[in-house]
Amino acid sequence: MVVISLGGSIVYGDMIDFNYISAFRKFLEEKSKNTKIFLVVGGGKSARDYISIASKLGMDEFSQDRIGIMASRINASLFIGNYSYPKVAESVEEAVIASKNYPVVLMGGTEPGHTTDAVSLLIAERVGEKRVINMTSVGGVYDKDPRKYKDAEIIRRMSYRDAQEMFLNRDMNAGLNLPFDLISIKIAERSKIEICIIGKSIEELKKAMLDGECQGTVIGITND
Repeated sequence: MVVISLGGSIVYGDMIDFNYISAFRKFLEEKSKNTKIFLVVGGGKSARDYISIASKLGMDEFSQDRIGIMASRINASLFIGNYSYPKVAESVEEAVIASKNYPVVLMGGTEPGHTTDAVSLLIAERVGEKRVINMTSVGGVYDKDPRKYKDAEIIRRMSYRDAQEMFLNRDMNAGLNLPFDLISIKIAERSKIEICIIGKSIEELKKAMLDGECQGTVIGITND
């Protein structure tokens, strides 16, 4: 069994990445023959664009979050195939029930205030999975934004406490765009779930599934 959180910015950056989605669907079809997969997909630029318009229209944060959730579910629906549950599951319980009959279950957001990363942790917690693979456009956690600073250095391993301190002062607004948020880390900590953050490479994902190799950042229990 594997729980994957796929960043929306990978699926929908400046535009929908047809080639990547097509390749990922082939991956799902192949792996679904012998592996149960929960795939949670983020909203990406589409969600942020809708949320930005909603904000300008004067909608509250709760309503903006609901719009972002709908965008993430649209993204997730692009991965539905003959190998999967035929709709995007709208709750953790629906996903768990669906997984009894389908090898692949797709999800987007569920409730306002929860990122799709948090949804992936809740699924892992519910099914007893001790690892979540988080795929992002930057491929890990850095000491500063690698998209702005060329000298940014990747942090290979972090404790839950270190990760919480890093994200503690970040704004929890609708459309949050971070490798992982505080709520997700808290869920991971209480159930001792390891978070493996990697890039968009499907080959990296295969390695992470096959032998546990995490080429980006691992958040979890440390010996410190």
